[in-house]
Amino acid sequence: MQSTENLQSAGQLPSTEQVGKPSVAAPPRVQAIPNGEAASPPVKGRKGAYSFEVGSGDWQDTGVPLMQGDHISFTAEGAVTLNTPNRNGGPQTQDVDPPGVSKRWMDLLRQFPLNAANTGALIGRIGDSSAGVPFLIGAASTLTAATAGHLFLRINLSPDLTATGSYKVKMKFTQEAKPSATASASAPAVGISREVSPATFASIPRRVSDQQGNQGDMVNFALVGTQEQVLSAFAQAGYQQTDKTVQDAVLHGLMDTLAHKDYVDMPMSTLYLFGRPQDYALARGDPLRVAAIRHHLRVWKSGQTIDGKPLWVGSSTHDNGFEKDQRNGDVTHHIDPNVDQERDFILQSFQAAGVVSSAAYVLPDDPFLEGKTATGGSFHSDGRVLVMELR
Repeated sequence: MQSTENLQSAGQLPSTEQVGKPSVAAPPRVQAIPNGEAASPPVKGRKGAYSFEVGSGDWQDTGVPLMQGDHISFTAEGAVTLNTPNRNGGPQTQDVDPPGVSKRWMDLLRQFPLNAANTGALIGRIGDSSAGVPFLIGAASTLTAATAGHLFLRINLSPDLTATGSYKVKMKFTQEAKPSATASASAPAVGISREVSPATFASIPRRVSDQQGNQGDMVNFALVGTQEQVLSAFAQAGYQQTDKTVQDAVLHGLMDTLAHKDYVDMPMSTLYLFGRPQDYALARGDPLRVAAIRHHLRVWKSGQTIDGKPLWVGSSTHDNGFEKDQRNGDVTHHIDPNVDQERDFILQSFQAAGVVSSAAYVLPDDPFLEGKTATGGSFHSDGRVLVMELR
């Protein structure tokens, strides 16, 4: 096993510039992660109420900064004329108000910003990160901001649909977050970084394997929290548990189609860690592309605890297409070889959902840097494991 210093000099570990820590030696073994958008931005001069006009198009930045914990009420009125091609491709229009209209069969073949919402519904999002999960506003709703960032608004339309007109939206702060509950966006929340070390991962395998024992994806993230906190965090961050079998997928896909719902629970293969299958398999993806392109991961309960709370470990990759399975010649998913990007997407998703109290990167004593999946695809990493303490 090469030393950390040798690995760094060979370009296999990140430089000090890459990890953002001024040092002439190896990267920090434990590095607290700044709160990012989980912290509150300055709100000097913010008013108690605002009005907006929202038309069709991309996300509209209202410029209004929200703080984590703000309580907000929305009301919306007006109508837009939705241009929806008929079955023969000819022109067809429909008047739509802020709650939107139920999806038709053709809408199941479209990709919407918020697939769970009606066509043409008024929706919102906090921050401009694609990791953030949009929420439904409709004609009237209330919101407790889970994170901090600008409020964005949009009409829930797929790229091939357009509308004329606009909705008139009013928002009001019914209770503002207390500044004492916020922190500087550049300051690390050091909580979990004091509880973990490279020794935390000494007994945890670096990689998962398939049923035949072929080593595959690396373990690149960990969660500290109860089972309820883990499942709730994933749900709030936009992940869904996948179907366990193809038979389940066929049944659920049929039921969702008959109910005019998007099917996003495409099954995942079973992989092993600690000699047993994953406890949970979860994915996040657009309905039309979920078969080939999705954020997906597997989670195992490690049997260890951190400050009395269970430690869960997982392996995450981003499916971005298909390739040949080197084991049997079948077709399998191709993953983005830079698995660190997917590791950090989980962090961004959880921070945007406001479910992380603190986070840190940990560099184990024997970091894994590059290899191949069980199906033959190559990947690489800086070797660090993301650890998140859940709220």
